[in-house]
Formats: sequence, C-alpha cells, structure tokens
Amino acid sequence: MGIFSAATQRLSDIGLGDVPEHVIASGVLNNTVVFGYTYESGIGSDRIDLGALTHLVLAFFQVDASGSVSMKNNGIQGLIDAAHKKNVKVIASIGGDGNGSKALSTALGTNTTRYQLAASLVAVIERFGMDGVDYDFEFPENEQQLDNLYAGLKTMRAALDSAFGTHSKTLTMTLYSSKGQFGPELRSKNNARLFSDLVDYGLLMSYDYFGGFSQTSAPNSPFYDIPGHPGLSFTSSIGAWLRAGWDAKKLVAGLPYYGRTAIVQASASPQSQFMAVARSAPPGGPISKIPGAWTWNDLRDPENGALSSATKPRDGWWRFWDNTTLTPWLLHNSSRTYVGYDDPDSLTIKVNYIINRGLVGAMVWMVQYDFANELSAVVRNYSKACSRISALAESVEESALSETDSSVDSKSSENDHTEESDDTQYTETSTAAPYGVWPTCLMQLLPVVFLAIIVSSLN
Repeated sequence: MGIFSAATQRLSDIGLGDVPEHVIASGVLNNTVVFGYTYESGIGSDRIDLGALTHLVLAFFQVDASGSVSMKNNGIQGLIDAAHKKNVKVIASIGGDGNGSKALSTALGTNTTRYQLAASLVAVIERFGMDGVDYDFEFPENEQQLDNLYAGLKTMRAALDSAFGTHSKTLTMTLYSSKGQFGPELRSKNNARLFSDLVDYGLLMSYDYFGGFSQTSAPNSPFYDIPGHPGLSFTSSIGAWLRAGWDAKKLVAGLPYYGRTAIVQASASPQSQFMAVARSAPPGGPISKIPGAWTWNDLRDPENGALSSATKPRDGWWRFWDNTTLTPWLLHNSSRTYVGYDDPDSLTIKVNYIINRGLVGAMVWMVQYDFANELSAVVRNYSKACSRISALAESVEESALSETDSSVDSKSSENDHTEESDDTQYTETSTAAPYGVWPTCLMQLLPVVFLAIIVSSLN
C-alpha cells in the first residue's frame, strides 16, 4: 500500500490505499499549505488565484547594509486586504537573487544589524497587517554566512514572538535545490534539523536545475535525474533534504510556473531532448520578456505563444513528452529554441509525490505566471485531495473506534448473560438439593429395618 506510481494522474482518484500509512498517521495531510510568490509591487489581485493559496509571499522587500527594510511601492495594502478576505496569509520576503541576497548577507553580518533587520521587519508587519517573514538568502557561500543566517533567523523568531505572541507569525526560509545543502559551495555536513526546528517552513527551490546556462538542454525541473547528472531533480532534492534531517512536516516543495529556454544544436528530427546548447543568448517569452525563460502565460499566449492548448503546439513548434524526466518539452523548428517546462500533467505527478512523501505542502514560483488558472487548478486539486484523504482517514478511524466500542458492549452483554446463567444454575441446583437428601435418609433407616426383621424371625 502507498507505493508511489508516477503514472498516477488524477488527484481525484487517489484513495487511502495509495498513500503510505505513516503519512496518514502523521496528520500532515490535515495541515496542507500552498505558498505562492508574487512581486512586492505592481501585481494586482485580479492576476492571482488567491483561492488556491494558503500563503501569499511578496518578493522582495529591500534591505540595506544597516538592516533597514524598504519597499519599491507602498500600494500593497489592497493586495494584502484582498488576500485576507480569502483567508490567505501574506508574507514579506527579503533577499532573492543577486544584489538582494548580497545586501541581506551584509545585514546578517553583525548582532547590531541583525537586530535592526528584525525590528524593521516587525514594523513592516505591524504597518500593513502582514502575517510573517521569509528569508530568501541565495545562497550562503561559507560556514560563517550560514552561521549568520541562523543567528538572523533566531533573532527574527524572538522579535516576532515578542511583538505578536509565540508563533503567532510565520517564519520561513528558502532552501537550495540540490543535495540537501544550504548553498552550492557548502560541501561540509550541515545541521538541517537545527534550521528545521527554528523556522515554520523550508521552501525548497526545486527548479532551475537546467537552462541556457547548461551545456545540455534539459527540463527546468525534471522529476527524476537525467543521465549523467545525479541529484539534479525534484525527487532527488526532496530526498536529500529529508536525509539531511529536515522535518517532512516543514518541507514545502517548489513548483515552477515557467520553463527554461536554450538555443540548441539540434538535428531536423531530434530523438531526445538532451542536446548540446549553443552559446547564443536564450530568448525570453513574448509577454514576460524574462531572459532565458518562458512563463506558462508566455507559452499559452493566444498571439505569440508556443501552445494553442495545454498539450497542442502551434505551427512551427514540436511538442514532446519525456518519460525519463516526466516533463514536456518544446522545440522550434527553425530557431532551434528549446523550452523545458512544466504543464498540468507534470505538475500533477509532482503534487502526487508531495502527498506520497508526507511533505506539508507546495510552493509556486510565481503565481502571476499562470494562464487562465490552468496550473493553479492543479494546486487546488492537490489541496482538495489532501483534505479528502484526511477526512477519509478520520472517518475510518471513527468507524474503527465505533466497532471497538460495539465489541466491548457486546462482550459486556455476554458476561452479564453468563452471570445470569450461573445464578439460574445455582438456583436450580439449590432447588434440587432436598430431593438429593432422600437416599441419605434411607441409608440411615436400613439398620433399624434390618434389626426388626431379625427380631421377627426369632419370634
């Protein structure tokens, strides 16, 4: 029971028998979370399927060297209010790629700046009525930076608890995608459990494994490892962090709403998606214009997208499904543009795996990259499946308890009946006892009768 099958597609078909018993027993499916990142400014609530989320993460608030926090746009209150109306918590995220994490690293460098950073974030949360903080440090380069990160998170936890009450606010951190390490250069053994015990959730960046920066074209987020590249996949990263000691009930796996592009050296009829990458700059999508990436919204754009439906390519494009990585990929027949991405089918496989491994939830980068809520529908179905399985488990447990109670009542009734039978038997035996006295009386009269007979014969 509960052996994972990558062929499982329909979340509505998952039953108790498809989920390991230890996952059911852990109760994690009753506390499922879905984090969705969006930009700190410029994104309206109309572009986000808030109903698919439990947490909306606004990225990124700016941090300076002193630890002070600021934002690009103060017009975020409307988005926060809209999220709260949907019972979605809103998280302020700091760091991010490039300069954002460099500034965060500096602010984490001393006790003074760590306290200033925590105090400044508390002020932001109070001002906008937000629900927590996310530390997105990409990535610690050495043990000292890792120690500083831990000290900063510990200071932040204490500040949040002091200002709002113990664990009233959420504290999260992002996790490097590969090999259970906090950064690509941190080869030494790291105490993942120490961080896991400190924060509420670790948000695993299980994407950006391959792209135009690679020598070989491959999916942005392969489900399984590709040949020759062990450890660089969705499943390998999850396994590595669990083995490193991260608590499954605090591990949130990342789902990309975008793909990575590359210009490849392909034949006219490619037999595999693993092709040599040309050194040309990878193109961005027609809508997002993000260098080296196409969002799902780019891929499904009615005018210039690559897909006319979730699975049908437009003219000029070839679409394939790869059974090694369990992801789709696209190739343009003239420009040799390759796109390795996720779609509803591949994301369904990933969230099935999240359930099977007993992880607490999923994280989306980024929610506004969706098209017509086609990908968020998968996340919604994931949450529904978790709730349904949890309810089934509770129903089975209640039924088992009811049967146990009935068995106890039945046994008690049998005991009572046995006691009544014993009383009856005793009563019947007691009633029959006088009749049993007659043989004894006769035995006592025999000598008298015998003597009378002798006397009579003498006369």
